[in-house]
Amino acid sequence: MYKDTIADLTTELAKAFPGVTFHWYQAGSEEIAARANGEIMAGGIRADLMISSDRFWYEELARSNMLEAYRPQNWEKVPEHLKHAGGFYTAVSIPVMVLTYNKEAVPNPPSSYKEMAESKWKGKFTTGSPLSSGTNFTTMAMLKKYYGWEYFKALKDNGVISQGGNSAVIRRVQTLERPVGWVLLEDLLRLQGKDDRLGIIYPTDGVVTHANVMGIAKRPLDRALAKKVADWMLSDAGQQAMLRSYMYAPVEGHPAPKGAPELKSLKAFPWSTEFINEVTENRIDIKDEYTEIMFQ
Repeated sequence: MYKDTIADLTTELAKAFPGVTFHWYQAGSEEIAARANGEIMAGGIRADLMISSDRFWYEELARSNMLEAYRPQNWEKVPEHLKHAGGFYTAVSIPVMVLTYNKEAVPNPPSSYKEMAESKWKGKFTTGSPLSSGTNFTTMAMLKKYYGWEYFKALKDNGVISQGGNSAVIRRVQTLERPVGWVLLEDLLRLQGKDDRLGIIYPTDGVVTHANVMGIAKRPLDRALAKKVADWMLSDAGQQAMLRSYMYAPVEGHPAPKGAPELKSLKAFPWSTEFINEVTENRIDIKDEYTEIMFQ
């Protein structure tokens, strides 16, 4: 989550849990996973509650008996594909990966992810790194499922820059180093009224939806307070905080973030149990193949 999101949550949680002090560790999903995995090797995860965007890592934690099974309030209002059937994790917000372009440099913008493999976009496309960003990894894995590795070989031949996170993509689009990129919708919505050069493209082949996943770490401590905080995250107050950060709320009945279309109006690549299992079981191999294509 973003630093301003955490600042917002800290204020709201202080109202909901007077007398409770919240300690935050804020970083990218890969850094969070690395820290928690290191703690596991040293005896166990020290966090009580974890929220990040690498859903497949949470699948691994659930299978390794590292998470507490719990169904927070409003759990039943979260779509099945956004939560673990056993209650080991639940989405608290839905980021969406779209395309963006610099309006000053691209008069005829692309319409789909698939189009970016065409030679006319040579030297013009950028993404974040699937090796360091959970949402970029998920986007890569989803497009690999539907378009195969040949798609990424074509991107490589087109000179794609695939580095950093979503903010790095936006900088490259703004500076025209690469005037088209894939990036999270929330990053673009945050720039509404601040940088009118950035256009939003909802790809015709589908947006890639994600899940900022929440899990309670299994620890030899009372989990009652952690469960109450998880309840709050899926409450109206918690979901409104996610909307203020320009992410969609997974709990049914909430509007779209400011400036965004209704999620149900967007065509999206479908999630399935088979896809989750395949990527969870082969995520290291997928990263290795991607690295070989892009960097060797």
